[in-house]
Amino acid sequence: MSETRSQKMAQTAYERVNERFKGSEKDVKEYTTFAKKFPALVHTCGLAQALAFAKAKDHSDYLDDLREVLGEIDNSLKKVDLIDYTNRLPLVDYMRLSRDAISAASWLKRYVEAEKAVEKANRDKTDPRSSASEG
Repeated sequence: MSETRSQKMAQTAYERVNERFKGSEKDVKEYTTFAKKFPALVHTCGLAQALAFAKAKDHSDYLDDLREVLGEIDNSLKKVDLIDYTNRLPLVDYMRLSRDAISAASWLKRYVEAEKAVEKANRDKTDPRSSASEG
């Protein structure tokens, strides 16, 4: 039985986020903050503007991950600059890519939130005072 598009995106998103969480604390924090905001940014501003914003703010790691996740449903996307590609699409294709990008970004967001929850749980296990001070 073959995997669904969503399952393929989820698997790639998990792998990419897992790798990002091996980086420096500062990089993880920046990535996490942006990953949580990006799906809403696409929904509010549109995909082209959201991608341009990500590039302007130097979130290239996130853009790379988004491209890889989207590449699971369209292999040709793994080799393109998403911003240039998006700007050249006909409207129907742009709308489809926008929908897929929101789905891919949502998977990245879910796994970022899950990784943060795991980190917090591990921190609480090693330092019981941290959970007492939050409650």
